[in-house]
Amino acid sequence: MTATTTDQTEAEHAVAQAEQEASEAEQLLAALEERVRDGDDAVTPTQLADARELGRFAKLRAEAARRKAERTAQAAADKQRAAHLAQATAITAPGGPLDAGALAVQYAAARDAVRAFVAASEAYNAAITEAAELLAAADVPDSANLPHPEVGVMARWGTKAIRLADGTSLYPTGTGLRLAVLLADLDHEIRGIPTGDYQPPFLREPLITQADRGRDAKPQLHLMEAELGGGGA
Repeated sequence: MTATTTDQTEAEHAVAQAEQEASEAEQLLAALEERVRDGDDAVTPTQLADARELGRFAKLRAEAARRKAERTAQAAADKQRAAHLAQATAITAPGGPLDAGALAVQYAAARDAVRAFVAASEAYNAAITEAAELLAAADVPDSANLPHPEVGVMARWGTKAIRLADGTSLYPTGTGLRLAVLLADLDHEIRGIPTGDYQPPFLREPLITQADRGRDAKPQLHLMEAELGGGGA
């Protein structure tokens, strides 16, 4: 239990105790007055006066306890508010989670990685086509016209696809499709890449539409990334 919570609990306890004492004082005065009404000569004016003063004093103490509890609660609220402001200030400080420059660096790194993947994918596809064309130039027949391509040798299907000697078939799959698989896998791994409030799920809306909307969002990472030397958007 924190000191603030302890102070609030003690203040609330003091209020309850003071209100109980005030209630008891009122009951005592009411009982004495009723005895006088019933003709009890043992009750003196001094007793009544003392009871009234005791009741008034008890009410004042109860009021004082309530005010103290209110001040304690206000102090706790002010302390909590100050803590929230300090946390928000720390989050927004340079080098913290809201450092757009650091996010732009990661954006540039991701763009470079995707660019390298695209280049590698296109080189892979080009190599398949080149190998198929070389096989065609070497008069290797198109295996599409053969019912049972010879096992243990390379084969081709036209000039776009080949089969290795071990039977592995290679096709120049579109790089865009490979990127789509990558994004779909990431979306599944993250359980839905966030696209913004009130927007369709990431894979339910065309990327070009999301990109148009994202280019207007701040910070504009594609512009910051270009300034870092990572290339244009």
